Order: sequence, then C-alpha cells, then structure tokens
Amino acid sequence: MGTPEAWKMWILLFAIFTLRPVEAQAVGLAYKSGALFTYKYNVDLLLETLSSPATSGFRVEAVVGLHVVWEHSSNQHEQLVQLQIEEAQLLNVSERMGDQSIFKDIPTESLPTVTKGLKAPVMFHWKNGKLKALYGSVDETGFILNLKRGLVSLFQLQLNSGTITEIDVSGNCRVTYETASNQVTKIKDLRSCERPESGLGLSNQVLGVQWQPICKGLYSVENGIIKTAVSEESHVISLNLQSTVGAKIISRQQLRYLSSEHRPEEYYGKSLQETLHNLRIDTPLPLTGTLEKAPCKVCTPANDYLKSLSKKTALQDLSKVSTAKTFLAFVQLMREAKKIEILNLLKKAGDTEICFLIDSATAAHTESSLSALSEYLDFTKDAQIPQLRTFLYASAFSSHPSKHLLHILLAKLQNKIPSREIQETIVLVIGAVIGKMCQQNQCRLQEVETAKKTILDRLNAATEEADIKMYLLALKNALLPETIQLLLKYAEWKMSSVAAIAVSILQRFPTIHITQEVKKQMNMIFHQSRNQYGGTVRLAAFDVILNNHPSAMELKNILLSIREIESELSKFIVAKLQNILRSDYHPSSKLIRKALKDTMIYNYHRLSRTGSSSSSSGYLAVTKDVVTSYNMDLIFGDSGILEQSQSDFIVSTEKNRLLASQVSIVAQGLDSFFRESSKEVEDDGDGEATASMSVILFDVQLPPVVFFQGYSDLMEKLWSLTEEPTSIIKGSILVIDHLQAIQLQSGIQASTEFQGGLGIDVSGTIALSLWSQQSTTNIRNRGSLVINSVTKVDTPLLQVGVNCSLETAASLDFVSSVKFLESPILICLQLLKKPFPYRETVTIYQSLRKGDPFLIRKTRTLRVQGMELPLHRANSEMCKKMLSEEA
Repeated sequence: MGTPEAWKMWILLFAIFTLRPVEAQAVGLAYKSGALFTYKYNVDLLLETLSSPATSGFRVEAVVGLHVVWEHSSNQHEQLVQLQIEEAQLLNVSERMGDQSIFKDIPTESLPTVTKGLKAPVMFHWKNGKLKALYGSVDETGFILNLKRGLVSLFQLQLNSGTITEIDVSGNCRVTYETASNQVTKIKDLRSCERPESGLGLSNQVLGVQWQPICKGLYSVENGIIKTAVSEESHVISLNLQSTVGAKIISRQQLRYLSSEHRPEEYYGKSLQETLHNLRIDTPLPLTGTLEKAPCKVCTPANDYLKSLSKKTALQDLSKVSTAKTFLAFVQLMREAKKIEILNLLKKAGDTEICFLIDSATAAHTESSLSALSEYLDFTKDAQIPQLRTFLYASAFSSHPSKHLLHILLAKLQNKIPSREIQETIVLVIGAVIGKMCQQNQCRLQEVETAKKTILDRLNAATEEADIKMYLLALKNALLPETIQLLLKYAEWKMSSVAAIAVSILQRFPTIHITQEVKKQMNMIFHQSRNQYGGTVRLAAFDVILNNHPSAMELKNILLSIREIESELSKFIVAKLQNILRSDYHPSSKLIRKALKDTMIYNYHRLSRTGSSSSSSGYLAVTKDVVTSYNMDLIFGDSGILEQSQSDFIVSTEKNRLLASQVSIVAQGLDSFFRESSKEVEDDGDGEATASMSVILFDVQLPPVVFFQGYSDLMEKLWSLTEEPTSIIKGSILVIDHLQAIQLQSGIQASTEFQGGLGIDVSGTIALSLWSQQSTTNIRNRGSLVINSVTKVDTPLLQVGVNCSLETAASLDFVSSVKFLESPILICLQLLKKPFPYRETVTIYQSLRKGDPFLIRKTRTLRVQGMELPLHRANSEMCKKMLSEEA
C-alpha cells in the first residue's frame, strides 16, 4: 500500500485539489431562496463651498426588500435578485433647524409620480458577487432609474484581494479590493472610469479646473450575505486660478441589514432565459448611469433679452463688470438658440451691438451659432472687415474649438479674400485652432489633417517674403512637433525676418522636442558659424539654448564669446544671465553659477559691458494657487536707439504655464532718422526705417502690426499723429469654459460648470515731438473679468446647489518715454497698475419643486491698491532724472 511518506503526499495533494474549492464556496456571496431580506438604505448628498463653511444637501431614507427570483441549479452563487423600495422619505442632511429647513421630514408620498417610480421593482443578474445585467421596466429613465442603479451597484463585491475592472453606475472602472476576515474594503479609481463624454474641457489648464475624486467602500459579510455596506465618495472641483472658487460634493450610501423572513419560493423558470421570458423581460438595461439633459438656464429668447437691456448698458465698454456679465448671459442664450434666431439677431443688430453679438455667438460654439455666423459673414466685403476681425479673433481664443469651426475657416480660406489683413488673420487663426485641437488629442481628425496639409502646402509654395512669414506664424500657433525639421530649414533663411520667426517658433516648444540637432543649429546661429545673422535671430537662438538644459560646454562657449559680440548685444546677454541668477527656478541657474567659478570667465574684463540694453523680471501677484510674473527685455543699437523691446506677462500654476500676453516691438534704421537731412537717409546703407509690433495673447500669436515702412511712410504718419488711442485688440473672450457631469456612486447626477468672461481693451497712444526730440508711448490694458462657478444637483424631487462668483476690473499701463536730445539716449519705462475693485460672492440654495426655497448669500468686497511696479535699477535712475527735469 506504500510507505507512510507516500500516504502523506497523497493526503497533501487531496487537500490542495479538494479543500480550496470548498473554502471558496463557503465564503461566496449568495442569498437564500424562499426568504425576504429587509435592509435600511440611506443616501446622503452634501454640497460644500470651498471658501466658507456653508452647505446644501438632502437625504433619501428608504426600506428595501430583497429576494431571489432565480438560482442556477449547479451554482448557488449565480442568482437573479429582485430589489424593491418599499418606503422612502426626504430628510434634511445639513445642520438647519426650524424655518431654515425646507424638508421638515416631507414624505415622498407628496410627490406621487416619483413615489410610483421608486416602488417599481428592479432585478439584477448576480454571479460570484459580480453584476452581469440589470433588468427593470423599459419605461423607467432618468433620475429614478439612476437611483436604483446606485443601490444595485452596492451589491457588486469581490471577496478576494486584488485589482479588477468592473462596470456599474459609475462606468467601466478599475477597482481594488482588500479583504480581512469578514471585512472588505473597496476602492474605486474614479479617474479610470470609462463612460460617455460628460462635458467640456480646456486646452490650457492654467485657466482650467482641477477635479479630485475619491470613492471608498467598507463591507461586512456574514454567511454569504451583506450585513452592512457603506460607500463614501467625494469630488473637489476647484478653479486652478483660485482654489476657493468651486465646491466639494460628498455622497454617502449606507445599507444596513434589518431582518429576514420566510416567504414562499417563486419559480419562474429553470434557466435564466426562461425566467426572464416568463417575467416578460426582453432586454437588459445599461448598468452605467445615463446622463440627463439639464433644463435651459436662461429661457428668454436672445432678441427679447437684448431689448430688455437698459439703454445705459454700454456693450462696447469692455472695462465694465456689467458688460462681462451680459456677455456670459448671451453665451448661454446663444447655446440654446436655433440658427434662424441667431441669424435674425445678427442681421437686425446695430453698429454698437454687432461685434458684441459676434463674440457671444462664437464663444457659444454650437453648430447653430457657427452656421449662423458662417452665413452672415461675407469674407469678400470690405465693409464687414471689423466684424470679420471680431469673429476670427474670437475663434482663435476659443477654449475648445471644434471640427465644425475648422471646416468653416478652411472653406472661407479657399475662396478669394480681397483684404490682405483678413487673409493673414484667418491663416493664423487656423493655426491656433489646429494647435488647440491637437492639445485635446484631436490631432488625427480628418479636418485637422486637412488643415495641417493646407498650411504646409501653401508654405512650401510661397515665394514672397510676406506669404512665407504668414504661414510660419500659423505654424507658431499650431506648434506641431513634426514641423521642427522644416523650421530648422527656415532658420537658415537668407531673409533675417523669416529666420527670426522660425527661431521664435522653436522658442515655444517644450524641452522634450528640443533635440541635440536643434541645439546644435541654435549654437551655430548664435556663434554665426556659417552665416551672419541679425541680433534678433541670435538672441532668439540664445534663448532656445538657455531654456533647454544647455551643456556646460555650450554655456562656457557663450560666456567666452561675450567679449567678441557687439557692445549692446553683449550687454543684454550679461543682463539676461544676471537676471537668471537672481532666480532659482530657471533650469540653467545652477549651471551658470558653476560656470562663473572659472576665473577665465568671471572677471571684470569679460563681464563688465557698456551699454543701455537690459533684462528684468519680477512678480505682479503671488497667491497660493498662481504666480503672475513679468519679463522685460530692452535691446538698443550701438548708436543708442532702442531696436527691440519685449514684455511678457506669464501666469503659472504648479504644473502649467500660460503666456497671458507678449508685446514685442522691433525697430530698424531709426538712427538715421535723427540726422540732418533726408538725403543722408537715402544714402545710408543700414536699410530703410521700419517699426512693427508682434502680440501674443493667451498663447495665440496675432497678426503683426506694421507702424511704418520706409522714411516716407514714417514722415506721413508722424504728421498725422493724434492723441486719440489706437485700438490694438478689443473684444469679449470666454477664457474659462468647463462643463462636467458627475455620475455619483449613489446614482445621483451632479453637474458643475465654470465660465469666465473677459472683456479686454488694449489700445496705444504715441506722442512725438520733433522739436524737443522726445516721444512717449502708452500701451493701455483695460479689462473686466467675471467668473461663475455653479455646482448643483437637479432632480424631479428638488434642487440643491452652490454658486461662487468673482468680479474684477483692472487697468495696467506700460509707458515708455524717450529723449533723443542727449547722448546716450534717455529712456524711462513705467509699469503702472491702477487701483481696482474685487468682489467674491458665495450662494447656497435648496428648493423643492413646490414651496419656498432656502437661500444664503455671502459677499466679500475689497479694493486692491495701485502701484508702480519696480523694474531694474538703471531704469529707476533714468526715470528719476527724466521726471525731475520735466518737473
């Protein structure tokens, strides 16, 4: 019969192959047939503000009956289970007493339609704790069915530790189980859930919204049935710009076993299919919650709303908060209006209204609004140039452009456009739309591929300098990594202005795309290894090297070359490096410090450069959420004339960065203007006098503005100068547009919406005196900003919500004063921030479908003091001298 050792081996093998399955069955989930199990079920929902302790919410309390309808003959862990809500009532969940409570234990019997729907039974196919299918009345939809999905989802449970994928009311989600004795912890990764698209996002997250979800459940199981189940879920939705704007959604489900009692067994069939057939159930219902369409927010027709506005409402004064509020209201109206309504509104609008309505319709970005705009706007009519410009700029700033918009823009581009300005603008806007759609993972859409091919084909076919620059600027907005090789070719272009644009595009690419090949060519441009380049091109190449982790040798070569570079250029490079050393966040600051330990580099002979060029940076505002900073670069020619100025205003969060604005002014050949006669100018070999301005706003490159080109054009414009401001850009922009539907584990659907309307008015004035050889330039930035945050739950029973809003209107002037009479030329730069108001309002509300609502509103108002922002010391000393002389 074998040795004792052999018997031990057989016993061990027998235990392995027989005891394991028996153990698994013993702890499996299964309800006993022929019994009615009763549970107490609670759902709590709470909405909290992030800025102050204020809440809104409700509780649904119910008694639930459960019994088995069908059980597999050979697997007791596969069942068809019926759930039925027998009693339900609404209660207050927040700490409010007396008149502040709208509930006062109101039973749902006061709402018979809802009560009837709640009491209709629902069934689920359950196999080894996993939900396989959901069955119920085909007439059930919306809120009631989602509530039942939430209840059924509590019964999805695994008793083995590990991570799996499950489908329930939240979608197809990754779930982790941790088991200990009869306790099971269930953690659902809500970010992993796959479900239908439930909102709109933004291409740049600085202006976006942060969503922080958590879902955790705790179960106790005895004898194969669930004794208690508690699932807690929270969602914090906050604005990246200011984390106090937003709300926290807290949802809690609790299922508690009460009792069980015997009841006659119900047999509807031997198989699941037969049972379903006998119960007259044809098809299963989706396990995942369905999104409900929210009712209209502003149901007044747009035309009636426009008529209702006060005559004092100045839609053209974009510096007023009231205008920004009206803009946000119009965006909502346009999103709910039909094409014919929008078209009629545009056709009947007056001159003071039309651009405002075009901004609103473009920001609405529905197929109806875009189709109406496409039909209304005629790109062949010069009379419509202001309206065309408004539409194109609004399209460029769209936070989530669509393929429908891209299709319209491409169709307009294919037709003849008489206006060169509009032609340049539409090309740049197409580039911006391509770039934003690629950031939103839509780069492979057919419309985007067609748009990319159109821009690249036209660039390759272009022969005129103006056309090449136009299509390159479109690529600057698109920022496509696959065009880097093409940009390197244009960086070697014979025309300096073309090369400057190509290198400026490379400046905007993230470090991951700046390869060794790119850096090698930038070094060759900076050191002029092959060709001679203008200062603008060389400094752009220097910036690419410096901002993309240069090697120690690259940095050493730059520092060693300073002595051989023209004085003003070398003065700027030294100032730039010194500016970097004052900040620890720049990627090259540590490497620069290390390089300067070499006495061959760090000495007076090499680093002490003469000249007026400078580079400075500082902070406009610093909060716990964002840092708003500025960079100011001034580059003079060796004759003392300002050749290039660039001011950057940057908004940064912990992980993202937004170039809010960049204004770059380039002037060439101006030193000859101050000579004795125009004949000397004609004989001068430095090239014709030109001046132009390039503007980037919210990461979008706008068409360059040419002030003058040539001596004759300069003189003509000098004599026609007036003190009236010249508009650079003016319009209303939907800078924040986030809509998100949140399907909670309980089945309740919450929605959150953030909208930010910005009214912006940038204008410039130039005063020039040939007699005193003095000029003053003022770039005035005025604007208003309104941000609304709405987080709510809208059900057939009641509405609860939390609203946050902030309002502000500000002005920032950049004044540049220059005296040409002395040598060297005196220049004073002033960055003036004027006082401005700021208001923040929080509103919480609760309301039943019938009855008086409960509402609390809190407002905080303050006035931010104005100030003149300090630049570098040399500028302060020069301003002191100039202003004292004027006094």
